[in-house]
Amino acid sequence: MVEVEVKIPVKNKKQVEEKLLELGFLKGDLLKESDFYFDNACHELKEKDMALRIRSCENLTTSTTEHFITYKGPKMDKISMTRKELETKIESAETGREILKSLGYTEVPPVIKRRQELHKDQMNACLDQVEHLGDFLELEIVVQQESEKENALNELISLLYELGYQAEDIIRTSYLSMLQNKESK
Repeated sequence: MVEVEVKIPVKNKKQVEEKLLELGFLKGDLLKESDFYFDNACHELKEKDMALRIRSCENLTTSTTEHFITYKGPKMDKISMTRKELETKIESAETGREILKSLGYTEVPPVIKRRQELHKDQMNACLDQVEHLGDFLELEIVVQQESEKENALNELISLLYELGYQAEDIIRTSYLSMLQNKESK
């Protein structure tokens, strides 16, 4: 599975949401996601542009909580955040975190965000309010084959234009890296 994703900072989240609804997107759930990232002592995952994460996802719409462990491979192109992604549900985020710590992985400060999901056909739009960073829009399409990646990316960029943004507005830095860069200043 390949997650084809673009991300942009937004100044007016409500305006972007209204435009997505006008374009036929349906409002999904409102979530609070707490992401706990891990790396080894040599920081190999960060250096290789990979990620290992435990996510607690509190669905504020349904009052349920789920937990996931995720591996994200290196970015696959120079434009987007497209990566191989492997994810599975786990029973307990705390137990998952303890397992990784017991294996020698180090936990870094979490990334916490409120996420409004919107959906249209195979495309997902996420309006994120990230603690200590601000507001962002993530657009994604999950494809099964790497050969489908380019068409999906073109669809996402076309939607950006419809929303009044340009391909140059795309940022390739993860929320985690943005927070770490902000802390080191």
